[in-house]
Amino acid sequence: MGGMQAAPEVPSSFVGRASELKVLVDLIERERWVTLLGPGGSGKTRLAVEAARRGVLVPCGFVELAGVDAGDDLAATVLAECGIWEDPERGPLDRLADRWRDCEDVLVLDNCEQVRDEVADLVGQLLRRCPRLRVVLTSRVATGGTAETILAVGGLPVADIDADGVVLFLDRARRVQPGLPAGPASRDTAWAICRLTDGLPLAIELAAAHALALSLPEIEAGMADRTRFLVSRDPGAIPQHRSLQACVAWSVDLAGARAGRALAALSVLGGRFSLGAALAVTADERAVLETLVAHSLVVFTADDGRYLLLDTIREHARRTLAGSPEVDAVHDRLVDWAADLAQGVSNGLDHADPEALHRVDRDESGLRAALEHAAVARPETAAGIVVDLAFAWSLRGRCAVGRDHARRVGDHLADPPHRLAWATAFLTAYAGDMEAGVELALAAADLAAEQDDPGTRGRCLILVGMIVMFVDPAGAHPVLTEAVALADAACDDWGRVEGRQMLAYCHLFRSEATEALSCVDASAAALERLGHDQLWAWDDAIRAELAVRDGRLTAARDHARRGLDRALAVQEPVSTGGALMPLVRALVRLGRAGEASELVESLRPFFAERPAAATEASLCLATAITACWADPAASHDDLKALRDGTRELPSTAAEIGTLLAVSALARGDRAGAVRAAGEAANTAAAIGDRGAVAAAELVRCAAERPHAGDQVHVALADLAALGLRVVVPDALDLIAGKALDAGRPGHAARLHTAADRIRQEDGAERSPLVLLVRPEDERAVAEALDTREAACARIEGARLDLPAAVAYAARARGRRQRPRVGWDSLTPTEQAVAELVGRGLSNRVVGEHLLIAVGTVRTHLRSVFGKLGVTGRTELAARLARLDR
Repeated sequence: MGGMQAAPEVPSSFVGRASELKVLVDLIERERWVTLLGPGGSGKTRLAVEAARRGVLVPCGFVELAGVDAGDDLAATVLAECGIWEDPERGPLDRLADRWRDCEDVLVLDNCEQVRDEVADLVGQLLRRCPRLRVVLTSRVATGGTAETILAVGGLPVADIDADGVVLFLDRARRVQPGLPAGPASRDTAWAICRLTDGLPLAIELAAAHALALSLPEIEAGMADRTRFLVSRDPGAIPQHRSLQACVAWSVDLAGARAGRALAALSVLGGRFSLGAALAVTADERAVLETLVAHSLVVFTADDGRYLLLDTIREHARRTLAGSPEVDAVHDRLVDWAADLAQGVSNGLDHADPEALHRVDRDESGLRAALEHAAVARPETAAGIVVDLAFAWSLRGRCAVGRDHARRVGDHLADPPHRLAWATAFLTAYAGDMEAGVELALAAADLAAEQDDPGTRGRCLILVGMIVMFVDPAGAHPVLTEAVALADAACDDWGRVEGRQMLAYCHLFRSEATEALSCVDASAAALERLGHDQLWAWDDAIRAELAVRDGRLTAARDHARRGLDRALAVQEPVSTGGALMPLVRALVRLGRAGEASELVESLRPFFAERPAAATEASLCLATAITACWADPAASHDDLKALRDGTRELPSTAAEIGTLLAVSALARGDRAGAVRAAGEAANTAAAIGDRGAVAAAELVRCAAERPHAGDQVHVALADLAALGLRVVVPDALDLIAGKALDAGRPGHAARLHTAADRIRQEDGAERSPLVLLVRPEDERAVAEALDTREAACARIEGARLDLPAAVAYAARARGRRQRPRVGWDSLTPTEQAVAELVGRGLSNRVVGEHLLIAVGTVRTHLRSVFGKLGVTGRTELAARLARLDR
C-alpha cells in the first residue's frame, strides 16, 4: 500500500557479468522489450538490479511477480507494486497507460515464468499505448511476445581458477571467513566447488556462505554428495537446475531441521516481510531466522529492515511445506498474525496515524497472502481483517484492492456481518462506484440497526449522506443528522467529526454559514481527541471557506494553508482539494492571482498521481478561478470545457458557470453572458444555494444593463442577509451603475466609495466583474460631477460601513423605492416569511419551504416586526388577518 517497490538492495559487490551488462545496456538503448532468460539462480534479477544501480536502467517500477498466479489481475498488481494510486474513473490498465504515456524509463517485471501469457498481453498493450516506455523482464521461459528480445543469462564462467565464478566464490567466502587461506590450494578447491554449481551465482553464494563453519574441502565434499543424490533421484532434470536444487537442499540441511521448518513456514509470506511476520509464522524462531540469514537462505535488506526469500529458495521452501504436516498450522499462524496486526492498527487507522499506516505498508504482501487463505479457510476472521484495514486501503489509494478482498470474503460467508457490509460499501464507493456504494451502505445500515450497532449504522449513513450531499444537500441533511446522533450515541469520535463536517458542507452548499460554523465547532472536542490529520485538514478547509465568505481573507488564507499542509503530510488528495479551494479564493481576492495559479500548477502532478473522487472537480474549479482572475476574456473556451466537465456536481458547475458568464461579458458577448449566468443561477437554485444564485444574478444584471430590472437589489439583499460580505462590494458597484443610468451620479460615487472601503477593510482587490464595469462608470461619474460634488460624495461614501452601505443602496432605488413601513415596505422574501409565520408555521418549516436557513428566517422576521410595528408572532397573525393587501 506504500510507494513504488524498489529493486532489491544487494549489500554485496557485483562480480563478473561485464559482457552481459554491456549487452544489456546496448539492448535497452535499441529495443523496447528485453527478456533476461535463464534458469533459477542464474543472476537475472541481480543483472537488472546492477543496471539500475549504475543508472543504465532507470526503473519506473520494479515488480516482483513470484507471488502472482495465473488468472490474477496483473495490471492491478503492477499498479499496486509501483505505488500508483487507483483512479475511480479508470481501470488498472488504463491507469498504467495514462501514467506512463510519456515515460522514457524502464518497467522491470521480475520472475514472470508462471504468468508468461498475462505478462505478454500486458506488456504488449503498454508498449502500444506508451510509445517511449521500455520493459525488461526476468523469466525462466520466454513469453513469446512478438516484440520480445531475448538475452540469455547462464552461469558464470568456471573454466579455470581465474574465472568469474571462482572470483565470486572467494569474494563471498572471505566475507564470512576473513581468515580463509590464500594460495593455489584454496583457488583449486573453489574451482571444484564452482564446477559443481554449474556456475549459477545463487548456488555459488549459498556454497560460499558455509565457509563460516566449514573448510573448503568440506564444502566440496558435501556439494558432491548432494549432487550425486539428486542425479539418482531426478535423472531427467537439466544439469543447472539439478545443481541449484542440490545447493539449496544441502544448505537447508546444514542449517538444521529447525531452520528447514522455519524456512518452509516463511514461504507463505511472499514478497518482503517484517521481523514480526517472520516470528509469527515460524512460532517465534528468532535465533533460527538469524541462522537462515547467515546461511544466505534469507536475505536481510538493511535499508528497510525487512527480509526476503529469493524466488528459487521460496520455491524449494514451498515444496517442503506442502509435504509437511505443519502446513495447516503455519497458515493458521499466518492468519492469526494478520488478524492481530489488523486489529492492532485499526484504532490508529481511525486516527490516520502514520505509524499505523507504515506497519500495514511493511507487511502488505503477508497481509494479502493471509487474506487469500483466510477468505476460504477462515472467512469470519478474514472479515474482521478487511474491516480493520478499510481505512488503510482508502488512505493509500487502494480501495479497489480492498473492495475485491471484501467481496471475496463475503462470497464465502452465508451471512456476512454488518461491519463487513459497511467496509464493502465504503470501499466500493471510494473505488468510484458511488451508486452501488449507496445501495450497499443503505443495506449495511439496516443490518447494523438489526444488530443494534449504532456506530456502524452511523458510518453507513455518513457514506450515504456524503454521496447524496453533492447533488441534493437538503436531502442529505436529515441522513447526516441521524448519522451524527448515532455517532454520539456510540461514542464514535470519527463518526462525530466526519458526520458534522459533512453536515457543514451541506450548509455551505446552501449558503448557511452560521449553521456550518456550528457544525465544525461542535466537532472540535472529538477532533482534538481523535488527532486525525486528514480531518484536521477538513476542519481548516471549512473554516477557511467561511472566512472567505465573511471577508476575513487573511484568516482564510492561513486556515487554508494549514489545512493544505496537513492534507499533503498524509498524502491524501480529497482533503488536499478541499483545502486548495478556499486558499485559491482567498489568494485571488487578496490580489495574488499569480501565486494562486502557481499553486494550482504545482499541485497538478500530485492530483495526477493520486486521483480520487471529487479531486478532479476541485482541480477544475481552482483552474477556472485562477484563469478568470488572470484574463477573463482569454479563458472563455477553457472555462466552458471546465463547466461542462463538472455538470454532475451542481455546486462546482454553478460557480464555474458564473465565471464563464464573466468571461463572456469580457469578450463583449452579452447574450452569452446572460445565458451562462442564467444557467448557473438555475443550477445553484436547484440545490438551494442562494449565495451562488445571487452571485450569478449579479453577472446577468451587468450583462443586461441598462435594461436589467431590480434583481441586483434582490441579490444585494440576499448577499447581505446570508453574510456573504466578500461579494457585497460587487453588488454595490453594480447598483452604482444602475444609479448612474438613472441620472444619479452622486449616488453612484457614494456607492463606489463604500464598496472600496469594504474591500480595503478586508484587504480585497476588485473582482474581474467589477474591473469590467467600474472604469467606464468612474469616467461617467467624473464627467457628471464637479470637483466639490465628487469630493463630498466620496467623503459621504467613505462613512458607510457594510450595513449602512446596503441600506443606502436600498434607498437608492429611486421611484421603485419601497416605503419605510407597512406591508409594501417588505421585500418579496419578507412578505413570504410573514405569510407563512402568520399561518402558524415554525421558523424551521418556513426555512425548509423557502430554501433558507433558520437564522435567515429569524433575520427576516425581525425586519418584518419592525416594518409592520408588531411585537410578536401572535400580533403578526392578527395584523395579517385584518390587513387588506
